[in-house]
Amino acid sequence: MFTVRMRAMAETAQNLQQLAGRLNQQIDEVEEIILRLRRISEYDEVRHVLRLHLENMQSERYRLIELMAALNDIQRMYGLAERNITDYGDQVYQMNQNQDMQVVHLGSIRETIEVYHIR
Repeated sequence: MFTVRMRAMAETAQNLQQLAGRLNQQIDEVEEIILRLRRISEYDEVRHVLRLHLENMQSERYRLIELMAALNDIQRMYGLAERNITDYGDQVYQMNQNQDMQVVHLGSIRETIEVYHIR
């Protein structure tokens, strides 16, 4: 079973945004250091090592962006699924009310759903 906690996903998305911001700052700082060391030949090896680290950081930034996009997609899909389920319940309620049948109205449940279980 797969469990989705909407509140935790929102917090994770916010944390990823902050992490991405800090990583971008660090990348900018390393790029600035490399530029400043460009004119000093004694630091060729240091620049080379910094470039390798910079490539790794840029790679991590790309993966972080992909992760954030996937998390946003998951949030969007679950929000849409929740709306579809409750809207369908509302439609069934309206159809059955027209036929004098007793059904449960799902509209008030929408605000209380925090965890989804998918099998």
